[in-house]
Order: sequence, then C-alpha cells, then structure tokens
Amino acid sequence: MKKIILYGFSFICLGLLLGGCMPKDDLTYQGPNVVEFKNHLFGRVAARQPAGVTLNTVLGRTASVNTRVTDTIYVQLIGAQQDSPIDVNFNVAANSTAVAGTHYNFRPAGSSKITIPAKSSVGYILVDMIPGSIPTGTFPLIINLTGNGTIGASQNYKTFTLTLRN
Repeated sequence: MKKIILYGFSFICLGLLLGGCMPKDDLTYQGPNVVEFKNHLFGRVAARQPAGVTLNTVLGRTASVNTRVTDTIYVQLIGAQQDSPIDVNFNVAANSTAVAGTHYNFRPAGSSKITIPAKSSVGYILVDMIPGSIPTGTFPLIINLTGNGTIGASQNYKTFTLTLRN
C-alpha cells in the first residue's frame, strides 16, 4: 500500500513539475485594429444602458417604425483602446430601400460617422424611426462600416441590416 501511495505522489509531483515548465499562452489580440457591428442587447438591462441609448424589447434585426422610437446599433472596436476619440465612417448601401428623412433619420441628422470615445471600445449608431412612414411591407436599411484612415472594418461583420416595417 505504501508503494502505491509513493508512486501516486511521485506521479503527481512529476506532472506538476513538467506542467509548470510549459510556456503561457498569450491570449491578447495581436491583429490590426478593426471595427465591427455587434448586437449588444442580449442580456442587457435598462439600468445599464448608456445615455441616449434606449433598450429595445425586440432583439431581432426588424424594427417597427410605429412602436420603436430609436434603434441603437452597436459598433465595437477590436484591438487596443485609444487615448483619443475615434471617428468611424459608415454609409448606407445603394440597395437599401429605406429612405433617410422618409422612414428614418440618423442622430445627429445626416450623420455618416460615429465616435468611439477615448479609452472605450464601444460606439452607437442611433436611428430615429419616423412613425407612420411605412403603411405596408418592409424596407431594409443596410449600413456598411468603412472605418477611417487607420482603422478598417472587419470583413466578416462590416454590414448591418435593419429591416423597417409597420
């Protein structure tokens, strides 16, 4: 019985000794800084929303212009946070059938950029709905991130489609 305990203890010590010599994995992001869209409403509560951002009860990518006042589209920075604010450009795709000024307005009006504050990884595109602007059917609002001169858009998550409906 003593030999079994001694062998077991020796095996554990040897395992710890060899395991302690393994290099640690570097889990920090090493790629270029990029921005991307992300649905930020999953698991969020109204008390934790930033100023100017409203909690939407519908977590999909479809919004009713009659019941949702403002829709918030979450844009995140992938990479190191910056010491100064970052302006990120976006545009509405040519195949988008929702019309600015008719179905929606960006806040601030006419805006085509968002600002990610200094020491932050999050910015929001705010879309104000125009009630009664869609009697029937759906109108997709397709937004593309274009980045800026130093920070590009993620190839996988640079397009966001918000479908507007009655």
